[in-house]
Amino acid sequence: MTTTQTRYYLPKKAIKSDCPQCSPRYRKTLSRFVDRDTNDVLPEPFGRCDRESNCGYYLNPYHKGPSGLSYADEQKEPPLPKEWFKIAAKWKRQGVTADSIEATLVKMQGATPEQAERIKKYIFSQPTYPTLPTLPPPIYSLPDEVMTQSLGHYERNEFARFLSGRFGYEVATDLLQRFRVGTSNRWPGACVFWLVDDQNRVRGGQIALYDQTGHKVKYADKEGNRRACISSVRAALKWKYRDVTPPDWLTAFPDDAETWPVVFGLPQLQTAPVDMPIAIVEGPKTAIVCSQLLPGFIWLAVGGKSYLKAERLAALRGRKIMLYPDLNAYDDWQKRADKLTAEGFAVTVSDVLERLATDEDREQGLDLADFLLREPNTITAFSEMLPGQKVRLDESKIEHLAVTTTDDCPVELDAQNDPETSPTLKTMNYFEWQRQHPAFSKLGLSSIRNHHQSI
Repeated sequence: MTTTQTRYYLPKKAIKSDCPQCSPRYRKTLSRFVDRDTNDVLPEPFGRCDRESNCGYYLNPYHKGPSGLSYADEQKEPPLPKEWFKIAAKWKRQGVTADSIEATLVKMQGATPEQAERIKKYIFSQPTYPTLPTLPPPIYSLPDEVMTQSLGHYERNEFARFLSGRFGYEVATDLLQRFRVGTSNRWPGACVFWLVDDQNRVRGGQIALYDQTGHKVKYADKEGNRRACISSVRAALKWKYRDVTPPDWLTAFPDDAETWPVVFGLPQLQTAPVDMPIAIVEGPKTAIVCSQLLPGFIWLAVGGKSYLKAERLAALRGRKIMLYPDLNAYDDWQKRADKLTAEGFAVTVSDVLERLATDEDREQGLDLADFLLREPNTITAFSEMLPGQKVRLDESKIEHLAVTTTDDCPVELDAQNDPETSPTLKTMNYFEWQRQHPAFSKLGLSSIRNHHQSI
């Protein structure tokens, strides 16, 4: 007696992924089908949910679709890339229509119309189950006072001094307040870029130490590698409370909670015109500098090249968005922009840096702010290449500060650093600096002698 084995089966050692029906509330509950001939896992919709009584999701590759054919029948034809099924299933969960998915597969993935229609049929031929109520993902935030107690103290904030040196203290005041930049005790002279969402909740923050040239200060880790002085607010707070019981709001954050859940600079949307276009860059410093030099945009920062995702840009739906990637990131951001466009965002990627950059610029990985702060001929070039955007730089208002600088800090991938490691920052005594530059004290901020509980 012989036993005929089916080609597609559920292995005893289950291969797990998220169930299309009960995720994200429940994770890794879908047991996936496997192709016995190739050992490949079938596309995402095919599987059985472990929550049989409560969810009941089950899609068998032998299930007949509206066309009368099953996935197994279709695979007798030339196989289609699994990635196409995966992408189409994701778009369906995000609410993209069947026709739009079909058209996008042809345009972005290179599928033929016949192939795209085959995928559409199977993705939308899943059996219908009662929709279970799903809870929105939890939102973690910090108390407002944690942010507000750090706002100010700019007389000992190196980034504030950099802005004042470039634009004068009045402009520096406006920029620091508009973007809610704080001061941190994490390192002497460090600043805090607070992440506030569109509902004014403090979702996190980044602590960074800059020198007077506007570059991040570096330190050598235990292995001798050069790293930027940068840390998340949550990591700094956990280090601060390492020997005492932390407050409940801090312990509420799980270890895997995102440190950069929203874009930087969102509070500007509350006062800016609704039709004012959005410009997005990678770093907070770049957004702040560009908001002064290119005032025709609302400038925001995503915090990292890979952070450019739909869930972080949710508050920007319906607005025109221009992306300004750093050098060497154009191709990556163009791919991400294509995905954002497919998800309903109005996104364009600027290649202005690619057109202006030299080989040396590319090697350094410069960003838009680096270009705008260079010699006047570069600024003129930007004025010509950005129709309708007037580059604003009033040399008469710049207050050049006589301060020493740190070592040159090349641009590189930022990384969390060892909290026990402190960099050496070359600068004059803060009190001496204040005496020499009384104008900056007009920011109306407390003295360094006031030991405020900043981060």
